[in-house]
Amino acid sequence: MTTKARQAAAKRAAAKRAAAKKAAAKKAAAKKAAQQAAARKAAAAKAAAAKKAAAAKAAAAKAAAARAAAAKAAAAKAAADKAAAEKAANTPVPLKIYSTAAAALAAAQKTAVAPLVWDPASHLLSRFAFGPDLASRNAVTASGPDAWWSSQVALAASASGYAGNAAVQAQGTLLTLTPTQVRAWLKSNGNEYGWNLMDQLSKVTMGLQVWSKAQLYETAVDFFANHLNVANHSDSVWNSRHTMDRDVVRKYALGSFTDMLLASAKNGAMLTYLNLAESNKSVVNENYGRELLELHTVGVGNYSETDVLNSARILTGRTVDSDNNYVYKSSLHWTGGIKVMDFTHANASSTGGEAAGDAYLTYLAQHPATAAHLAQKLCVRYVSDTPSAALVSAVAAAYLANNTQILPMLRTIFCSTEFWSSRGAKVRRPAENLIATLRILGTTPSTLSTALNSLHWMCNLVGQVPLDWVPPNGYPDVAAAWRSSGSLLELWGYHRGFVGAWYDGFAKLDPTSLYGGAKPATSGAAIDLLTKRLTNQTFSAAHKAILQSFLAEPASTPIAKSNLRWYLIHLIPLILDGPHHALR
Repeated sequence: MTTKARQAAAKRAAAKRAAAKKAAAKKAAAKKAAQQAAARKAAAAKAAAAKKAAAAKAAAAKAAAARAAAAKAAAAKAAADKAAAEKAANTPVPLKIYSTAAAALAAAQKTAVAPLVWDPASHLLSRFAFGPDLASRNAVTASGPDAWWSSQVALAASASGYAGNAAVQAQGTLLTLTPTQVRAWLKSNGNEYGWNLMDQLSKVTMGLQVWSKAQLYETAVDFFANHLNVANHSDSVWNSRHTMDRDVVRKYALGSFTDMLLASAKNGAMLTYLNLAESNKSVVNENYGRELLELHTVGVGNYSETDVLNSARILTGRTVDSDNNYVYKSSLHWTGGIKVMDFTHANASSTGGEAAGDAYLTYLAQHPATAAHLAQKLCVRYVSDTPSAALVSAVAAAYLANNTQILPMLRTIFCSTEFWSSRGAKVRRPAENLIATLRILGTTPSTLSTALNSLHWMCNLVGQVPLDWVPPNGYPDVAAAWRSSGSLLELWGYHRGFVGAWYDGFAKLDPTSLYGGAKPATSGAAIDLLTKRLTNQTFSAAHKAILQSFLAEPASTPIAKSNLRWYLIHLIPLILDGPHHALR
């Protein structure tokens, strides 16, 4: 091959290689372009999917926000409706006093302090009695409050004094005696002095609060024993304290306050306790004169210090003999013109001093400020710690319109809408809790004297032996005065002791008797029966769950397999420990 031919062949080979290279490059470029196009398409698809997902998420969020807003609005409306309903239920309606309790009951707001529910029978018997027992609760439920009231007024007439329970009355053998006879009895038993009389008085008082049928009367006795307080266990009245109870408070508890006040100012125990017995024209002791104004009649803010002095002066001459019997000694009476508030008297002679004092006491008893003072205290006792001014005014008006009679005041409360709307607005004082426990359990004494000794001991440990308050203002009757963890723990222990028959003198309780005639099939049914029997309340699901958890078993547990076989005597006091029993 010539050189020229070789050159031509080389040239063709080079051209062929160049063409192949160019084709390969073109093919690679096409492939790259295709890949890039695919990548762009994939990216576009991904972007579209992301956009679609974002849109869907935004739509879902918007829908969720809309649902949340709707739910919030619905909840707000429900809360507003509930608040409006509660406000309507709890906003006091204008006070109305009716001629019957049934009418007041029908018009009253059906409210109660949580966790209680409105329960007229238990409410009535927790205020105008020392707590319900099963028989009285059934009677009120069956016949209505007015029939109960009428029966109680009749009982007060037939069972006045200590006659509300014959067995309890028989425990007070010394209470029928005069102070002179009490001294003689003690001497015959080898004692110059002694607290036997005062012990009997405390125990009979407690016994009647538990077992007397005349419960309305006993609550009034308790109120006025505190209103005209004379400390029972006091060395100065060891042979005469019962006369204040027997001849003053119990005699007039549902009668005339004027008569009660006049009798108290001629009672040896009262005059000794408040130092009037040692007051005379030369050395006037102001103690009784002051307490007469401040505590017994018009109340703080209605008199001056000059009034106190003149109050003490006009009552000089009222004293006691060596046995604490009341006597008037004209030689001790201060004479001269007297002015106390709007009362004036010449008080010219010592022989007329007792009559002058009676005129002054009558003026105080009939004073509008005394009416208001008594009405306020009665409304606190029977309605709430903060009764309305309208109710207090209505009760005071009843007092003045009925010549200072006490029963019309109580009936005004009884027939008021405010009373029937105040369920649970009072807290039982410690002794009341003990007494209410015995009443609702139906506990009876096996040996009455021993039972009363045990009850006296318990009341002492919780800080409220009846009649034993030392200052002249009587036991307080508002919840704040009785907030004590110590007393509460003592009460819880006594609840267990009453159910478990720990204490001497009380008959043993069969816990299953509290089921009544029913036989619960399950432990849950047993809880329902017991809570209803002991409190007349249907407990909330939350409260029942607490009691059920104590049994450590489901509510459906058959009674034959239930832990109640061992825990019943512990479950019953647990129910009594709660607010359903603590409130009155």
